[in-house]
Amino acid sequence: MILEHYVLDTATLLALGGHKQVSGLIHVAGRDPTVRLWVPIVCALEAERDRAGIVDYLGILDVLHTLDADYATVHAVAGLHCRGVPFGVGAAVHVTRPTLQRPDGALITTTDPHAYEGLNVPVMDLNQ
Repeated sequence: MILEHYVLDTATLLALGGHKQVSGLIHVAGRDPTVRLWVPIVCALEAERDRAGIVDYLGILDVLHTLDADYATVHAVAGLHCRGVPFGVGAAVHVTRPTLQRPDGALITTTDPHAYEGLNVPVMDLNQ
């Protein structure tokens, strides 16, 4: 049974391959079956825009689970975007909400915790 759900946002994806805490999280998820790492596809696309090739890199990390953008996601992200929230941040926020797969929701793991100020979501600062 998976007990811990973590969302990797755009900033975290951009830190892959060079950030000690991000690498540690990937390593833990690879060894611990109770840990699940989620990547919103919107965050993956934003990261690819900033660093070409990141999507290919994500594809070889078998511990990452991508989340497609269905209508509920698009609607939630668009609503947050109207409030000035970037698309990737909005997608990560949406993933924190409880679902059947994630009954207790999920925790955003990020190297940019300030992006989530005022959004009332659980955040783990990977810079500490």
